[in-house]
Amino acid sequence: MGAKIKYPVVFICLIWAAGASAAQDEVRNMEYFLRRLRTVEHLPNLEKSHTAMSSTYDRRGDNGDNNDFKNMVGRRNILLDVNGPGCVNRIFTGVVGKEIAGTNIQIFLDGSPEAVFDLPIHKFFDYKNGPIPYPLVFHKTYPGTLFPIPFARHCLIQLVNDQNDNWGNYWQVTYTIYPEQTKVESLHRPLTESEDKELQAVRHEWLRAEANAPAPPSKWSIENRSSIKPGKTSGITLKGTDIIREMRISVKPNTPEVLRGVRMRIYWDGADWPSVDVPLGYFFGNADYGDKKPFSSLLLGVTEDDAYSKFPMPFAKGAVFKFTNESNVEVEKLIIRLDIDKSRKLAPDMGRFHATWTEESGTGDDIFSWPGYGKMRPPTHVVLERNSGAGKYVGVLLHVAWPDKKWWGEGDWLIWTDEQGWPPSYHGTGSEEYFNSGWCQFDRKAVSGFIATHPGNVGVYSFHLNDAFQFDNNIRVAVEKWTHNRGNDDPFDNKTPCIWGSTAYWYALPAQPAGSRQDLLEARLK
Repeated sequence: MGAKIKYPVVFICLIWAAGASAAQDEVRNMEYFLRRLRTVEHLPNLEKSHTAMSSTYDRRGDNGDNNDFKNMVGRRNILLDVNGPGCVNRIFTGVVGKEIAGTNIQIFLDGSPEAVFDLPIHKFFDYKNGPIPYPLVFHKTYPGTLFPIPFARHCLIQLVNDQNDNWGNYWQVTYTIYPEQTKVESLHRPLTESEDKELQAVRHEWLRAEANAPAPPSKWSIENRSSIKPGKTSGITLKGTDIIREMRISVKPNTPEVLRGVRMRIYWDGADWPSVDVPLGYFFGNADYGDKKPFSSLLLGVTEDDAYSKFPMPFAKGAVFKFTNESNVEVEKLIIRLDIDKSRKLAPDMGRFHATWTEESGTGDDIFSWPGYGKMRPPTHVVLERNSGAGKYVGVLLHVAWPDKKWWGEGDWLIWTDEQGWPPSYHGTGSEEYFNSGWCQFDRKAVSGFIATHPGNVGVYSFHLNDAFQFDNNIRVAVEKWTHNRGNDDPFDNKTPCIWGSTAYWYALPAQPAGSRQDLLEARLK
């Protein structure tokens, strides 16, 4: 502890026009950021902020994302040097073995000469004996932490090694910057009693969420049962102004054909078009597996009996839920249950919930017709693209049907928010890293994890709480898809079809059309 800071050379400053919301009058201290990791009520609220990433992505445009360090100053490897107010939401890397021997990670806030963290990298990510408790620090597959590090004016994160270049690889630092007038209280260690109490509450809720579905309410506000013949539609209509806290749906028969074939559409505030438009199974993640792959998380899950969503869904002038059976099988029973919060008032900055489903198919030979960005322009699956007003991207469910049994492709996640050109301010280092994992090795956490781990037919999810992506006018979320395992002796057959599909979860105000793909692609991997 107590290392002296060397004054940073490069600063990054993000500035917004005046007009921050009233919520920014609240002091955003450690308790504030921790509370947002275990609750979801704040997700619909649109605010002024910008989430970005500093990473080791390959500036040549190739796939060598393991050690492109962009700010070396003597024996200091600067991972992040940014002006606040803001919060570091995630630090992620690739190794904690001999590759980082003798290297310390140091974190300085607000120009203080005293580091809030200064210790060997392997100890920083030690989830048993390190300074951050599990599960906010993890190392089941790749090491990383989701422990929030708020700062009022400035944050510097650097690696220091006086003897050699043991810097490790695949470094990512995700952070959010707020407007200048936002009141942020910087992290101090040790935590206060009340901060530690909130930390323990987060730990308890995350461990619960990754292991079990939430307990249902004692009484559901709405429960509707129906059967749906092929080509027919069933649904419910809600009136007034409310917030849906939880939705659970069960269907019989619970088969992939039905889960892919029943289309769920949700309309807000009297709109003629749906803001949620997704095949039922691709909303919850069980389209390809039925009830054979149960999972749980803080926001979505599948049990043996039903599937649940904890995304808050506000509406001001009613809501309509429609379920259309586009399969050839009769739905014997569809049950939808809603828990509605009638006690909360809708804040003026509360967005409407959206879910956009996109699916693309192609072989290795024709996949290059898909959109590409950057110098080498690898084919890219676009998860979400909007140019029509304010919103907030909060997560994705990704499914990949990939011919190679060992490996399902490699590519960086790219996110533009209110920006154009190259590179985007969020540029990752690989497909799996976005899900806090690597090399097709996944584990389940409260906010990220897997539904199916088979590399050839994978289902994974990732959600954003403190690190949601706000935008005032436009957003693009995309992931690169290299068509073969570069440098591997076992590339897949470029003649075999593959499918990349995604459900993007986001909020916007006013409600917008989901803009989902309308047809279901065939055929899928078995």
